[in-house]
Amino acid sequence: MFDRATPRRNLLVLLAASAAGLLAIAPASAQAMASGKVMANPRDVMVNTTTTLKGKGFPANTTIKLRECGKKSWLDPAYPCLEENGKSVVTNAKGRFETTFEVRYCPEAERAKRPTTVVCYIGSLETGEDTGELAGAARLLVSYP
Repeated sequence: MFDRATPRRNLLVLLAASAAGLLAIAPASAQAMASGKVMANPRDVMVNTTTTLKGKGFPANTTIKLRECGKKSWLDPAYPCLEENGKSVVTNAKGRFETTFEVRYCPEAERAKRPTTVVCYIGSLETGEDTGELAGAARLLVSYP
């Protein structure tokens, strides 16, 4: 037998949970950023040289903050990114961008298999209350002398 009160009860429970802060609903822009992807060419670079970054799948006509970091995600107070090496780009009507980026030596980088090489990531910086993440991050091998 069909219970007409069930949908109404479900809605009331949902509203009560939302009001109590039990539901975490991510903003649409954060969800869209998470679907974006950054690609680097070349991906194997010497420190203080340039790579070309191409992004796709980001929100259209939006400013993206690109950062070079030693990790793809972290908890505060850690901040494994080079603040002074950030770059902002604006996506086109299709949510794409292309730019050059001078690669440096990222903090908290993990060692690669080759000596004098570390793994860095470049992506769209997304911060939460006490978290950080690089959306769609490209993985780079950065060599140093």
